[in-house]
Parts: sequence; C-alpha cells; structure tokens
Amino acid sequence: MSKQDRQEKIRELLRINEVRTQKDLWKLLKDCGYNVTQTTISRDIQEMQIRKEYSPDGVERYRLSNHIKEENSDFPIKQLQQFYSDAIQSIEATGVFVIIKTEPGNAKAIGYLMESLNWTPVVGVISGDDNCLLLCRTKSEADKVKKKCMTIWNKDTT
Repeated sequence: MSKQDRQEKIRELLRINEVRTQKDLWKLLKDCGYNVTQTTISRDIQEMQIRKEYSPDGVERYRLSNHIKEENSDFPIKQLQQFYSDAIQSIEATGVFVIIKTEPGNAKAIGYLMESLNWTPVVGVISGDDNCLLLCRTKSEADKVKKKCMTIWNKDTT
C-alpha cells in the first residue's frame, strides 16, 4: 500500500471517526490492514497539515486543517453563536487585550474557534479553563474586537 493510499485512508478515517490520539489513528489504520509505525503517522500528520481542534463539547481531536473551511466558511462564528452563547459571562477590553470570561471548561474551545476566525487585529489567543485572552495590536483594535464579540454573542454593548 502506497503512501498516497495510506494518506487517503487517513483522510477518510478522520472524516468518519473521532480520533483523539496518534495511537487511536494507528489502531484504526491497523484495523484497515495498514502496518505503520508511530513515526510514519507523525510524519503523515505533519505533511497532511492535520491539526488538533476542540469539538463543541471541549474534546480535543484530530481534523484536516482545511476541513472546517470545506464544510462552511462561517463555521467558527456559527459554532461560537450556537454552542457558546450561554457560556459567556462577560467580555471586557483593557488596553490591547480582550478578556472573555466563560463558564468553567469552555474557554479552550472558544479560544480555538476565535483563532480559526483569523481576525487581523488578533495577534494571539491564550485560553485557560474559564478565561480567554485575545491580544490585539492596538487599544483601538481591541475595542473593535470586543464590539464584534459582543455582536456575535448578542451581549449588551452598553
């Protein structure tokens, strides 16, 4: 079985399974008759630009990097609105930072989705358990990002 065949099988497996670890992927490949090493899997993951993402329930899993865009270009915003509106406790801007306070256990998934928006003013995202910190270039950009976040989650902008 060629590298191309194996990588196509990996794409298929990622589309139909929730793969959380390289070991999970190795087991699935083995069940399909592929005898590969962890090193090969690691190399394939890198070459195929497979990334870990958080599912709406906060579980980390492997996905093809362009999978979200293929499904729906509005995916991150819809996910943020649909699954996390009730999880947002507050949104504040202070200096070049935007702080999103969440219910416990939600900040990492929200941080991942915020990063996938690729907003130009946001140069970085740091997420803990119940706080998500967006780093912007300027105070003005942070204020704009805060307003955009408030709009996404229909929070009072006063």
